[in-house]
Amino acid sequence: MLALVIGVGAVCAQQKKEVKNRATVTFATNLDCENCAKKILDVIPFKKGVKDVVVDVPTKAVTVTYDPRKTNEAALAEALEKIDVRVVKGCEGECKEHDHKGHNHDHKGHDHNHAGHKH
Repeated sequence: MLALVIGVGAVCAQQKKEVKNRATVTFATNLDCENCAKKILDVIPFKKGVKDVVVDVPTKAVTVTYDPRKTNEAALAEALEKIDVRVVKGCEGECKEHDHKGHNHDHKGHDHNHAGHKH
């Protein structure tokens, strides 16, 4: 019985450690179809440190949960770019190609007209 209690305690401690060593990032991308989503799911989950990947085609969002000791946001964005999935950064000329559902950014510090497209 004591061994069971110690074993369960060790498992719980390991799970807490794993959760502590996780980070999540959501990338706004240019993906526009299920084939793009499949391409992402065929590659990104197998990158070092990646724990989970969720692709939301309607919002063009890719959410990656990863171990920050093994990878980082820049490496994950680069991995997406290598499979021709462009990461959209704010409104750097990209506003006409995507709506802004599913990701957050503000429009402080730059000025452009949002007439004629969803926002």
